[in-house]
Amino acid sequence: MFKKSYIGLLIGLLAITACSRMYDNIEQYAGELVYPGKFDTIAARIGYERVELDLVKAGRIPSSQMNMGKSKKTIVEYDDKKIVIDSLVSWVNVTELTQSKLYRIKVYTLDEFDNKSVPQEIAVIPYTKQDLDQLEVSAPRVLASPSNVVLDWPAGLSSILLDYYGMNFSYKDKDGAARDGVRAQKPRIFMGNLAPGSTAQASLHYKIVPKVNNAPILDTLILDRTVQINTPTATTVFKPAELDILKANGVTEFTANGTASTQKLTFPANTGSLQDLFYFPGVKEIDLTGGTLFQMTTTTYNANSVKDTVGGGDMVYFARRVGDMPEANASFLVDLLELGQVTKVKYIPNSLGIDALLQPYVDKGVVELATMPDEPLIPFDRFFVDGRIQTNNFNTESKALSSGYPAGTDLQNVFQASIKAKDASVVMMLPKEYEFNVREYPYIRFSIYCPPKSSLSGSYAPYQSLWPRFMNYLWNFKTESPFGQQGWDLGKANKIPDASLQTWYEMKLDLSQALSRHNRVLVLNIGGEPSSFTAPAQPLVYYFANFRFSKN
Repeated sequence: MFKKSYIGLLIGLLAITACSRMYDNIEQYAGELVYPGKFDTIAARIGYERVELDLVKAGRIPSSQMNMGKSKKTIVEYDDKKIVIDSLVSWVNVTELTQSKLYRIKVYTLDEFDNKSVPQEIAVIPYTKQDLDQLEVSAPRVLASPSNVVLDWPAGLSSILLDYYGMNFSYKDKDGAARDGVRAQKPRIFMGNLAPGSTAQASLHYKIVPKVNNAPILDTLILDRTVQINTPTATTVFKPAELDILKANGVTEFTANGTASTQKLTFPANTGSLQDLFYFPGVKEIDLTGGTLFQMTTTTYNANSVKDTVGGGDMVYFARRVGDMPEANASFLVDLLELGQVTKVKYIPNSLGIDALLQPYVDKGVVELATMPDEPLIPFDRFFVDGRIQTNNFNTESKALSSGYPAGTDLQNVFQASIKAKDASVVMMLPKEYEFNVREYPYIRFSIYCPPKSSLSGSYAPYQSLWPRFMNYLWNFKTESPFGQQGWDLGKANKIPDASLQTWYEMKLDLSQALSRHNRVLVLNIGGEPSSFTAPAQPLVYYFANFRFSKN
């Protein structure tokens, strides 16, 4: 009996000892926390007195799609502040960072028992008012007359420090009237009706996005600056951009006093700049057609024992200024139109290339467009030249005719062309200050009367075709165009049909390829420059009539 009791006690002791040791392996973990899920990244985007922190590598996703185990809340801590968000978020906007200093921000999650996750931490410096106040913006270029001021920024306002998106401005004129406006991407401010010899002040409000480390911040800001300009007196002499044009308009004194009474100015189509309008406080009417004051320029050639002149006379609608007038040079007119000072403008469509700038004032009836004829003739005596100025191989004996030409219907500007050399050509060109007004007149039309078929056979068969070539200048006169040679041709396959020989045959040349070019020369080669030529016993004589530009 005793043995049985002893054995039972021994078994009990062994059981107690075993049970006491079954927790030995977890004792070392007693008191440890089980952490909720943490955010897998943290990245900052700088804003104005704020930062946006991205917390999930998957990007910005809705809270409903966030799955981080038992995590329930998002906590943001910096300095002595704590922001509690009652949901999990993939990004957070931290605001009220008004000091230009380094902020250390921690972001972590809490579970339902307020257990913290391992935090993500980042150090950031926000963009603040202090940074904005110290931001440097490019100073404007200033052009001042006694009564007007122009502020512009030719190089633009965007820089390594900021991106520019527009501005508002305001000022008061000499009468105390408040004037203001808005400028978009191309900053330019015209201040009018100012007092001579005074200080004008403009308030500028730039719409910008500053940059930090060459990267734009998140927010668009308004940067306020003030500019002060001293206007010259009414007796201050100005230097005209277009001296001869102003003299032709009767201007003799180049001061505000000397221009005060001028109410109308006329400019030719080859004008380089309208900047001088800036110095005429009383001008109300602008004539950009040349009117009766100006004739076309001329270009004279003296080569290969031939002297010839092209141009002169009244402005023709099929010619326009060579190249568009730069917007900066035309803006002075737009300034006065916007201000309401100029109330009437005459303009030949596409003659200066400023049509887009003038269109709002065409719509308002302030700009009057010249009525363009459908098919203006090209006068032989003004725009056709002897091809020998280029080469003797172009020799064509040409002369205008008032009679003695084959009969036809409604023939005008008839001239005769006799073949004298292998590459005989008819050359039509404008003076070097102009180019073809192709946007208004995309075609050239003319009638040609050719010799009989019997004269255009054998080695003379090529002379039944024409080879039209367009260019900026004749090859020997490279200095006449700053654009380089932009030549092109319509090919040699412009053959006059047999049935149309010895009759007036209408031809049409398409200039659509010249829309992006600066063409002012047409070389109409007769025969396509064959490899050999022997003067025929009877001259090959051609007649041309009704050489004209055409809208259709």
